[in-house]
Amino acid sequence: MRKAPNFKGYSPLLSGNNDPENKGDLQEGFDLGWEALHSNHEFGSKPTGIMAGDNVWPSELPEFREAVLEY
Repeated sequence: MRKAPNFKGYSPLLSGNNDPENKGDLQEGFDLGWEALHSNHEFGSKPTGIMAGDNVWPSELPEFREAVLEY
């Protein structure tokens, strides 16, 4: 996520740090924005600004994108 220009993607365990006295937080996450599951779906206009842009999906889990977007 840190390397993505729009702050989307995976944040691994210990990557966040809310307490400067520890080595990282015991949490992980996956940040994403709205995306159509199928390319023929329209949902208003595309977002703009710093958070706009494609979601970053893990190539090692090809079924992850569809599972998340269906949810």
